[in-house]
Amino acid sequence: MLERVKTLIASKINKVLSSFEDPREQLDYAYEKMIQQLHNVDMSLTTAIAARKKLEFRRERIKEKIRKNEENAEEAMKLGRKDLARMAIERKVLLEEQLRKLNEEIESMKKDEEKLKTLRETLRTKVDSFAAKKEMLKAQYETAEAQKEIKETLTGLSNDAANAGAIVRRAEEKINDLKAKSAAIDELIATGGAINYMDEEERDILEKELEKERIKSRVDEEIKKLEAET
Repeated sequence: MLERVKTLIASKINKVLSSFEDPREQLDYAYEKMIQQLHNVDMSLTTAIAARKKLEFRRERIKEKIRKNEENAEEAMKLGRKDLARMAIERKVLLEEQLRKLNEEIESMKKDEEKLKTLRETLRTKVDSFAAKKEMLKAQYETAEAQKEIKETLTGLSNDAANAGAIVRRAEEKINDLKAKSAAIDELIATGGAINYMDEEERDILEKELEKERIKSRVDEEIKKLEAET
């Protein structure tokens, strides 16, 4: 009678422990986490594209302003207002410099978008593969669990203590493998790199003065061209 009571208690304890160490729950948790990570990548990509589109709209407005200043400069020269022509060309040159920097930012953002797209496709492939494997492992676990319960019923849990321990160890190994895979996915996302959308270049006084001289030189060249045409 005591042996039967001990066997019954051991069986109850094992069932309680199994509810905490169920590999099926670990598999579902890992899969949900991968889905969330895929969603995060999609959101980051959407944000990146939206930011780039905003810059592209701004670029079109700058191009329109450049064309307008070119027209104003030509009209001013025809009217003999060299001072107004110079003012229009100065604005045009400054806008062209803004346009150059904006183009560089847009190209950089496109490269970052491509990296995110590659990461998304890689992660999506892993998610699809994991989903199929997850269901297979869950089915195998349920089959093994059913077989184990049948054996315990037929032979008695006391005689199968060693086998039960081996089953628990295998379950723990499976759980650890799943945790390692989940951590590897975390590392993949963490090393994807943060997207730096609009870092402003900081220049010292010397660089600013040199830029002013370059702009002044370009303005003088534009004035000479307009004078030659008129």
